[in-house]
This record gives sequence, structure tokens and C-alpha cells, in this order.
Amino acid sequence: MFFRSFELIFSYLEEIDHIFNKNPDGLEREELVNKLLSLRNIMDHCIKYWLSFEERINEMQQKYAFSLPDVLPDDFWDDLEISRVSSDPEIEADTGNLFLKLKSEQGINSFRRGLGFWDLAMLEEAIREFEKVVELEPNFIFGHFSLGIAYSQKGIHEQAMAKLRLVKELSSDPHLNAFVHNTMGNIYVDEKNYQQAMEEFLKAAEEDPLFHIAYFNMGAIFFNRRQYKEAIEAFKKVLHFLPLDWEVCYYLGRAYTLSGNLGEGLKYFKKALSLNPADTKILFEMGVLYDLLGDKKSAAHCYNRIINKINQL
Repeated sequence: MFFRSFELIFSYLEEIDHIFNKNPDGLEREELVNKLLSLRNIMDHCIKYWLSFEERINEMQQKYAFSLPDVLPDDFWDDLEISRVSSDPEIEADTGNLFLKLKSEQGINSFRRGLGFWDLAMLEEAIREFEKVVELEPNFIFGHFSLGIAYSQKGIHEQAMAKLRLVKELSSDPHLNAFVHNTMGNIYVDEKNYQQAMEEFLKAAEEDPLFHIAYFNMGAIFFNRRQYKEAIEAFKKVLHFLPLDWEVCYYLGRAYTLSGNLGEGLKYFKKALSLNPADTKILFEMGVLYDLLGDKKSAAHCYNRIINKINQL
């Protein structure tokens, strides 16, 4: 019964994804978003119950002086979206052990707890658990990766870089390496070192050409540098992977508009609005464009819709 509940949740996700793919209207999209929020709330409660369960297990072990075997299920890693790539079978086998295998019960327990805290955005607690993992299991690459990400999200850049560089040296997996370079790029962005950030995002895309996040980040840097032609090229690569992403359409609209191509700008703003009809900033951009194009009636319609939305708040 317990596992059936999760099967139902994921079947609902598949159903929602299927409906989204049909490009539903604004009201139906809003209903789908509300359903996703409800499902997320359910999963958040599951994480909290899991953490409470682990706390009780630890208390009972200490209270009654026993050690509960703590091993990951055999199929725990089956759905992990990271593959090991190597031309040398022996190296691949060794990398697999380094990447996936946790040997100590305490290491497994700390890794589980770290992931739980991470999901709850409790970064300090997650860092403490991941630090225990890499101390106990120094060859566990994913432990170093998780710790590096947590450090970066907490703003501890120097330690994050050290961990990410270590993972980069140890890993031959292109997907993982793409994540590493992308995270390093984000750190450089936080430090306003945009040239170095761009180099890391380029490396991420080279490692994994399907890693669309790197293209979006490159587009954002080009856009902020007013290199609109390059920004458009980058955002279009993202749109190839995510054709229903309203935010990508919005930034394409802005990039085309600022480059002087008002017609293309308006086209992408319209698409962004169809995907996210509740966003007033899209309406504002469209109103400005209609004004520039001399269509005062359409501009007034956009501004009136903004006023109506504000009055409804």
C-alpha cells in the first residue's frame, strides 16, 4: 500500500505532463500548477516523516545498544540519470565502485540524511552530513559532488571549488562533469567573473551537448553584456529542448526587441504569455512593443489587463 501511493503520485505526474504537452489554456494550466503544488506538498511531508523516522531509529540504537544494518536497496541507483563512460572496461568498473559504492553503514546513513536535509533546503545540516560522508568514504565521488554543490549554494565558494575540482579529476562521466562545470560557472557569476563563468558553461555544453542549463546560463551572460545576437542563439538552443518554457520565450522576446527586431520580439512575448498568462511583466513588455509599433489599441488592452490583475490582488 505504501509503495502504491508513490506509484499513484508519479502516475499523476505523467498525466499532468501529458496534458501540459497539449498546450492547455490559461485556466487549465492554472489547475495543473495547483495539482503539482499539492503533489509537492505531499512529498515534502514524506521527507519530514523520513527524517523523523531516521531520528527515532538512531535514538533506539543508542538507547537499546543495537546496530541496525543500513544498506541501500539493490535497485537504489537504477534510475539515477548518470552513466559511466570509459573506453577501458577496467577503468569503468573502478570508476563505478568509486562513484556509487558506500561501504560503511554510518556513511550510508549520513548520505541519506544529507539528501533529506538538502531537499528541505537545510543547507548547514546537509553540509554536516556530507562532510561526514566524505570523511568516512573518501573515494565516494558523489559524496564530494553533493558537498561541493551544498557549499556553493551556501556561498562557501572556496571550499565548493576545491570539491568540484576534485570531482572533475576523478570522474569520467560527461553528465556529472557537465553539472560540475555548470556549478563552477554559477560560482564565478556570483563573484561577477563573467568571462570565467562563460568558459565553464562552454565546458559544460562540450561535456554534454544535451545539458540545456548551460545554454541558458550562456544566454543570460550574453544578454547582460548586450550581445543580443549571441543571446538569441543560446536561448534558441534551450527552446529546442524545452519548447514550452515560458521564461525562455520571454527572454527571447526581450533579446529580439532590444536587438531591434520588434516583430520577432512580439512573437515570442505572445508565446510566453500563452504559456504563462498570469505574468504581468510579459503583458507590460507587449504593451510597450505595441506602442512602438503604433498599435495603440492593443497596447491599451495589455495595460488594462495589468490593471485588472492588480485590482484582483
